[in-house]
Formats: sequence, structure tokens, C-alpha cells
Amino acid sequence: MRMPSTGLVWLVAFAIFASATARAAAADLDILLFGSLDGGAASFATFGAKAGASSLEKSGFVTLWSVGGGIRRERMFCGCGRRAIFTRLSQTTSELFGYQWIIPAGAISVYAGSETDLDALVGVAAVLRTGWRVQGETWLRPTEESLVQTTVIAGSARNSVWMRAAWGYKLAGAYFGPEGSVFLDETGYRKVSFGLHATDVALADIRLRVSAGLQWETHRAEPRPYLGLAAWSPL
Repeated sequence: MRMPSTGLVWLVAFAIFASATARAAAADLDILLFGSLDGGAASFATFGAKAGASSLEKSGFVTLWSVGGGIRRERMFCGCGRRAIFTRLSQTTSELFGYQWIIPAGAISVYAGSETDLDALVGVAAVLRTGWRVQGETWLRPTEESLVQTTVIAGSARNSVWMRAAWGYKLAGAYFGPEGSVFLDETGYRKVSFGLHATDVALADIRLRVSAGLQWETHRAEPRPYLGLAAWSPL
């Protein structure tokens, strides 16, 4: 199976996402748009929407749509018996359904649904797979001046797990502190990141998270720097 052009895949993914968001808007749902970009030796971008039949500031059932894509370099043995460097591209879409609990300390959410993954080593082959995804999130404020945020995403399309945890202390209206994340999948690839973040930075109606740190990858002896940016805003 040959790899379709990246532009075509993103166009199809965006059409799916736009269609789902339009249906949600037409149903008069409360919608939150979000996007993120993690750039480094391995990079990944995601954008999507979260919708609820009632206010997202209340407990209730929610849906989560997302599309994403990434690129990374991998070192592996080729037919010549030596390690060669390959570029791997991936594009994903997901549609999840779940429930969120709004509690005095913040919010806890759990989701489950389907995912589609298009994965390819450039110049070698591409594989399109479907599977299930489960996701859990917490946004908790143990005190008025602190924030604890965690996310866990596990998918069967490529047997992958991504986990992130962050703590922050409130200064000048935003939360500053350390963050860490881990990613692994069935190819044997591992990525571990540690850094600092500023979360809930206000820019008009948009909220931002900016982060930076070091990233360790499988088959790479030295860590590389990474930069991260996430944004979210009500529709």
C-alpha cells in the first residue's frame, strides 16, 4: 500500500472533523475547540473539539473529536545489516464518547470510542488500521494557587500509550511548573519528555499552554530540546 500524499490525508481528516463540528453546532451543543503542537526531534500536532449537550462547566455526557499527525526519525536495521535512518509519518482520527464530573477541585473525564491510524515509513509502505481508544483526563486545583493536570490515552490501532502529568503554581494569572510525558507503541519506539510549562495563559478568549524541555527517544543517545504549544477556546 503506497502512502497517500500528506496534504490529501489532512484534507480528508479536516473534512471529517469539520463535518462533526458542524453537526455538533447545529445541535446547539456547548463546544470547546482545541489544538496542540509538540515540536522536537519527534513532532506531533492535534486539533479537535469537545461538545456537551449542556454546559461543559457542568457534569454530563460529552463527545470528543480529534485529528492529528506526526513525524519522527527512527534508526533500524536495513537489508544491508547496518542501522539506517527512516522517517515515519502518522495520521490519526478519533471519535470518543464519555462523561465528565465537575467537582469542587476541578474536572475528571473519561472517554472511549474508535480511532483510525495511517502509519508509514517513507519510501517503504503504509498501513491503515482501525481500533479502539480510551482516554482519561484530570484538571484539578488542590488549592486556589495550584493545578494538577494528567492525561492518559491508549489506543489499539497501533497499540500505543501516551501519558502526561503536570503540576503548576499560580503566578500572574497562569500556572507555572514541571511537566513530564511518556509515549510508546508496538514498533518498540519510546519517547520520554521532561520540561517546564505555563498553563492557562490568557490571550483574549483563547487559553494557552506553552512548554519547553528535553526529549529522549529510542535509538538516540543524547536528548533533544522540544517546544510545545496548546490552545483552547469555546466556539
